[in-house]
Amino acid sequence: MKKLILIAFFCVFALSDALKISDFNADIFSKSGQNQTKKIAINLELIGTDLAENEAYVLDALNVIVGSFYAEDLLTSLGKEKFKDAFKKYTLKKHSVEIDNVLILGLKVVDDLDIERIIEAIKTKNLCQTTAQNETQNSQKKQNKIIVSPKLDAINQSPIDLNSIADFGKDFGE
Repeated sequence: MKKLILIAFFCVFALSDALKISDFNADIFSKSGQNQTKKIAINLELIGTDLAENEAYVLDALNVIVGSFYAEDLLTSLGKEKFKDAFKKYTLKKHSVEIDNVLILGLKVVDDLDIERIIEAIKTKNLCQTTAQNETQNSQKKQNKIIVSPKLDAINQSPIDLNSIADFGKDFGE
């Protein structure tokens, strides 16, 4: 009897498919603010029957189920288990695709940088300047005189007048 169960188990296992879903990105709502979304990245491995042929249905179900969770809930152990169960049940009920196991290989919140947040960060650190500020700084630089220390003669350790031709060749032993 044990051999029969073992053979049946191996036959079912041999007929099962594995489907890897890498770098699946979705925008989901966050509890932290009104209408604030966070981008998450998920890597999954699914084990079931006929998954390769029904990949589009699986991805559709994944989009629907991920969107029904808050970002903070997906990061907890309980939230991940609820996500797995809901994903398996929804895929079976809606698309008649049976998923035996859902393995979460990676799940993280991705920092989504938008241009407005970058501009606000630059403004708060006072790193940007307007055109008027740039012109003011440029005019102040022109008014300040640049003082360059004179070049020293290698032999005498005295300043060399670079504008005078008479001193040219002085260090070559005239």
